[in-house]
Amino acid sequence: MTDNNIQKWLEVFSALASDSRLEIVRMISERKMTCQDIIDRLELSQPAISYHLAKLERAGILIKEKVGSHNCYWLNARIAKLITMLNEEDE
Repeated sequence: MTDNNIQKWLEVFSALASDSRLEIVRMISERKMTCQDIIDRLELSQPAISYHLAKLERAGILIKEKVGSHNCYWLNARIAKLITMLNEEDE
């Protein structure tokens, strides 16, 4: 494993080291969501949600696309595959 790979893994695990961000990832694993969708489901402020989304996006966990006046978020395909594998272990 190269130093760059180690840094990327550290960034990913750091981004996931929050109950709020893990809950956001869980919700987005079910469907694409906007910031407002997440605000409506979690008891966090808009600035807090935006902070968490930005951290997850910087780590490459989420992908963001502008749709009209909103940003829509979904999981990176590799992260989605990892979540599926982890969920299968629970069954």
